[in-house]
Amino acid sequence: MPVQPLEDGSDRSIDARSIVSLIVFFICNALVIYPIRIPFPLFISRGCDTLQKNISFEIPCEREPRRSSSSASSTIRSTEATQDPTNDVNIATQKPTPVPCARRCQCKRFYFPLDLRTVPVIGVLLLLASTCIPPEVVRRGIVGSGGVRPYDIMTLFTCFAYISISLDCTGLFRYLAFLIASKSTSHGGGRTLYNSFYLFFSIIGLFFGNDPLILSGTPFLAYFTQHSSIDPPTSFLFTHFQVSNLVSAFLVSSNLTNLVLTSPFGISFLSYSAWMALPTVASVVILYPLLRWSIFKKKGLIPATIYPPEINPRSALIDPFGAIFSSTIFITTVVVLIGLSAGHLLEGGTEGVWTVTVPAAGLVLIRDLIKDGMNAKELKKSKALLESNDAQATTQDEKTANSSDHHVSDPQGTSNGIGGPQGEKVKSKHTKLIPFRPLSPFTDNFPNTSLVISRLPLALLPFAFSFFILVEGLQHTGWIRVFGNWWGAWEEVGGIAGSVWLMGVLSVIGCNIFGTNIGATILLARVLQHWSTTHQEVSNRSLYGAIFALAVGSNFGAYSFVFSASLAGLLWRSILAQKGIPVSYREFVRWNTIPVVVTMIVGCLVVAGEVCVMYKT
Repeated sequence: MPVQPLEDGSDRSIDARSIVSLIVFFICNALVIYPIRIPFPLFISRGCDTLQKNISFEIPCEREPRRSSSSASSTIRSTEATQDPTNDVNIATQKPTPVPCARRCQCKRFYFPLDLRTVPVIGVLLLLASTCIPPEVVRRGIVGSGGVRPYDIMTLFTCFAYISISLDCTGLFRYLAFLIASKSTSHGGGRTLYNSFYLFFSIIGLFFGNDPLILSGTPFLAYFTQHSSIDPPTSFLFTHFQVSNLVSAFLVSSNLTNLVLTSPFGISFLSYSAWMALPTVASVVILYPLLRWSIFKKKGLIPATIYPPEINPRSALIDPFGAIFSSTIFITTVVVLIGLSAGHLLEGGTEGVWTVTVPAAGLVLIRDLIKDGMNAKELKKSKALLESNDAQATTQDEKTANSSDHHVSDPQGTSNGIGGPQGEKVKSKHTKLIPFRPLSPFTDNFPNTSLVISRLPLALLPFAFSFFILVEGLQHTGWIRVFGNWWGAWEEVGGIAGSVWLMGVLSVIGCNIFGTNIGATILLARVLQHWSTTHQEVSNRSLYGAIFALAVGSNFGAYSFVFSASLAGLLWRSILAQKGIPVSYREFVRWNTIPVVVTMIVGCLVVAGEVCVMYKT
C-alpha cells in the first residue's frame, strides 16, 4: 500500500494562528514532562470538605500535622487502637478508620493537576476557542486522515492491554519468574540468576510487550530483591526496565508507537516484524555484555551469592485455566493480525484491527465475568453455611446456659470466665459490630474483572487522542509542511547515513521533549509522511531507513533521560515508589545513558545495513 498523502495545510503559509498553535504544542509537551498543580482557593477546599463530611466519604489529608512532644504517645495510642479488634474496621481493606487530622489541617487543600491527563485536552480546547483550528481538525484527530486511524489504534491498544492485564492477574508471569528464580539459584548464585532473568525478560517482552512485563515484573523484582538481601537492587531493576522497552520494538502490538508508525506508511504487521527482528535481536545481544561485564560489574552490583525466599512457584499461579485461556487468546490474536495484515485485509473503510481485537478482548472479558460469577456463588454458599453453623452454635450455647442456670449453685466462679454465661455477656458487651461500607455492586460481584479494568491505562485515551489532534493542528497551520521541507533538505545533504543517524537522534530526544514517545512518534511520522509524498525523488533507502530508525528510537528512547520519555517509565517509577524503592532522576540518567547510546548505535547501523541490502536506491 503506498504512503497516504497529506493535503490539509500543504500550501498554507505561516501566520499568527500557526505561531499560537506551535506555542500551545510546546507548552503542552513541557507540562507533560514537568507537571504542576494549581491550588484551589481555600473557600472551595472548605466547601468540598463540608460536602465530604455530609456524604460520608473520606479523603486523606494533604499534609500530616506537625509532630510535637505528645506525638509519640498519640502514635502509641493509635497503634494500640489499630491492634484492638473492637475498632471500626473496613472489611474490604482491613484498615482502621482514619483518625482526624490536627486542627491546623482541618480540611484538605484541593489542587488542579496540569499533567498528561489534562494538559493535552486543555490545549485542544484553547486552539478551538482561539479559532486556530476548526472542528474538522478535531474530527480528523479522532477518525483519522492520511491512512492513520487513531480510533483503530487506540482500540487495538486498549484491547491488548485488557488481555495482557487479565493474563497477568492469573499469576502466570509471577509463576514463571519464581520458577526461573528457583531453578537458577539452585544451580548457581547471583550471576546465574541475572543471566536467567535477562533471558526471561527478553523472551516474554518479545511476544507480550513492555506494559504487561512492567506491570508484573516490577513488583516481583521489588519483592524478590528485598527478601533476597540484594542491596542495592539496581542491576536487576534497570536491566528489567531496559530490556522490556528494547524488545517491544519487535511486534507491532507490543507498543503503541509501533501502531502509530505502521499506519501512515501501509506497513503490514509481518513486514514490520521482519524489518525490526535484526535490530532488536542485535541490540539485546550487545546490551547483555555491556551491562553484565562493564556497567554493573565495575560497581559490584551483581552479587556472587544470594539467599532467595523459600517460596513454591506454584503458589503464585492463581488461576491456571485462566492463564492457559488468556495466553491462547493473546497468541491467536497476534497470529491472526499478522496474517490478515500481510494479506492487506485490514485496510478497508470499515475493516480494521478493531474487528480482530475487540472480539478477542470480549472473550477474555466474558470469561473473567463468568469466573467472578462462579466465585461469588461459592462465596455466598460458604457464607450461608458459616452463618448456619454460627446459628446452631448460638442455639447450643443458649441451651447450655439455661442448663447451667438450673444446676450450678455458685455462679460467682464463672462470672468472670470466658466460658460461662456471664463471660459471654461481658464479651458481647464489649464487642462492636464491624460496619460495612459498600463499594459499587459491580466491584462486589465482579472483583477480579473490576481489578483488571481499574489497571487499564484509560488515562492514555484522552492523552493520545489530544496529541493526534495537536499534530493535526500543526499540519493544518502549515508547520508539518515546514518541518517536512527541512527534513528533505537534510536528506539531500546527508543521504542514507545522515537520514538514519538524524532520525535516530531526533526520535530519542523527541521521546524526552515531545510528550513521551507517543507524542514524538506521532509528530515525526507526520513529518516523514509529508516529505515522502511531496518530494519527487525520495529513495526507498532513505524512506525506510528513516522509518525504521524512528521505530528503533521510539522504543529504545523509553530508557533515556526522563521518566516521562514513556508511560512505561512513569508506571515503573510509581510501582517502585509504592514498594519503598525510590529512583531519582540522577540515577535514571546515570544508568540509562550508556545503554541507550550503545543500543541506538547498534540498532541504527543494522537498519542502515538492511535498507542498503534490500534497495539499490
